[in-house]
Amino acid sequence: MKNTQSDIGKPDKVSKDWKIGIVHSSFYKEDVLKMVESARKYLVESGINPDNISVYAVAGCFEIPLIGSALADKDQTNALMGLGIVVQGKTQHAQEIAKQSARGMMNIQVQYKIPFAYEVLHVDALEDAQQRIESKGKEAAIAVLSSLKKLNSIVIP
Repeated sequence: MKNTQSDIGKPDKVSKDWKIGIVHSSFYKEDVLKMVESARKYLVESGINPDNISVYAVAGCFEIPLIGSALADKDQTNALMGLGIVVQGKTQHAQEIAKQSARGMMNIQVQYKIPFAYEVLHVDALEDAQQRIESKGKEAAIAVLSSLKKLNSIVIP
């Protein structure tokens, strides 16, 4: 049977004190803010203190890793989420933006050993993203909470 993220459900042992940073692109702002809101809603429903959720708007998806790195470097978050939409055009530019933003987020995740959920939707048309945006914010929240729980269970005090 295939296991999906939505099958995971709310992780137990969520600390209300965990600090979560959401870094999002300003392109397609209305749609991306729906992703942000669904992520925030899920985090709060899971027990995260709303005051511990910080949201940072950046120019585009390429800038998400930069701000995420600064937050991780200053030890201001326990986990990060990168949210955005990249619409493919006639050149390779959009593909490269999506690929490099993913690489940047992964590098931060590994370097700082904090979860950095990647929900940058790379689509052929904005309508493709609009059909999935609300679930993707929630999926990012599920990913970071599940990863935080797992990290806390394996880290030796």
